[in-house]
Amino acid sequence: MSLVALLGLFLALRLTQHLVESGLSWLNFRYALRADRREEAARALDIPAADMDKAVAYTRDKFYFGQISGWVSLFVTLVFLGLGGLGLIEEKAIAWSGGGPILTGLYFFAILGTLSYLAQIGFSLYFTFVIEQKHGFNRQTVGGFIADQIKTIVLSVVLGGALLSLLLYVMQSMGSSWWWIAWLLIFAFNLITAWIYPTVLAPLFNKFSPLDEGSLKEAIFHLAKKIDFRAEGISIMDASRRSSHGNAYFTGVFGKKRIVLFDTLIKSMGHQEIVAVLAHELGHFKLNHVRWSLIRNFFTMGFIFFLLSVCLPLSSFYQAFGLSGVSHYGALVVFSLWFGPIGFLLQPIGTLLSRRNEFAADAFALEHIEDKRSLGKALLKLRENSHVMPISHPWYSAIYHSHPPLLERLKAMGYIG
Repeated sequence: MSLVALLGLFLALRLTQHLVESGLSWLNFRYALRADRREEAARALDIPAADMDKAVAYTRDKFYFGQISGWVSLFVTLVFLGLGGLGLIEEKAIAWSGGGPILTGLYFFAILGTLSYLAQIGFSLYFTFVIEQKHGFNRQTVGGFIADQIKTIVLSVVLGGALLSLLLYVMQSMGSSWWWIAWLLIFAFNLITAWIYPTVLAPLFNKFSPLDEGSLKEAIFHLAKKIDFRAEGISIMDASRRSSHGNAYFTGVFGKKRIVLFDTLIKSMGHQEIVAVLAHELGHFKLNHVRWSLIRNFFTMGFIFFLLSVCLPLSSFYQAFGLSGVSHYGALVVFSLWFGPIGFLLQPIGTLLSRRNEFAADAFALEHIEDKRSLGKALLKLRENSHVMPISHPWYSAIYHSHPPLLERLKAMGYIG
């Protein structure tokens, strides 16, 4: 296959993927906003008309934003690749580095990352300060947004640059064994990052304070003891400085775990409902969902690196995108581009596993909370506070929704008939 045909095949596949994704979004949009379905969901969940109108308005704005930003991003990407943009970046990286393979790779990713950031920052600003602001969710100032961006860039340069340097060195120096060494290196890096996240990384973006003594703290520790979850502490995160959305999670990969509550969650829910949300999250831990996810990611990562090692010598795959020939930095980019459509086809499998785990975590929570209806009430409040539509098209949901639609969850837990 000629280089032009190979590039044309990729561009056609990427365009086809986006057409399918866009079509699914339209299908879901029309399905969820049909008047009869909305009225049925409102009756089943006892959602006031005013709240449903807010959900419809938020859904509509997010949908049109997603369509416009998605098509603009796709157009820019396909034009950039079709005109040999990667080759132009490579030429500049070689000129700046003097030709050293590792330094060239670092310059290459630095330029590519900068261009990608500039291409999406406008959409991020619009979504935060127009759409989220319009619907009452945004709490972030422009100064806070800029500070977050600077912190993210610095972390990306420091951590990402260090990891990329090691990865390129391994690919350059370890011969045919490089792929499994890189596999273990990346997985170890992910574990270390998860380990330092609660004490080093997360405090860079949010303030964490211990939960005050009282009935809520007692109820949470009672739940943790009941299910044999070793909680090192309970922290309140100042999520309200950015958004009014609420959530809760636990963090930590070794030893004791820390429970984190968004301050927005505490303000919007009663104690029993907060405990029910935590019971669901802790259910993922006790049912080994987190552990099995790590195991799946470990072997999936290994398989991807093996495929990359097989594709590495295929010079035509690089030259089709305007690159000079086989290079390790080029392999990382080109392989990730080709893997995009493949990942989309495999996405329903991961979604199916995630949805199954969500149902299981709901069932676990119901077994360990006193008020069996408190979890349903909590989910309804989360929906109300986030203006989420409680229904979605089955096809769209099967691909994109790692959490089942609210109606399905409430029916499964017996909250509604």
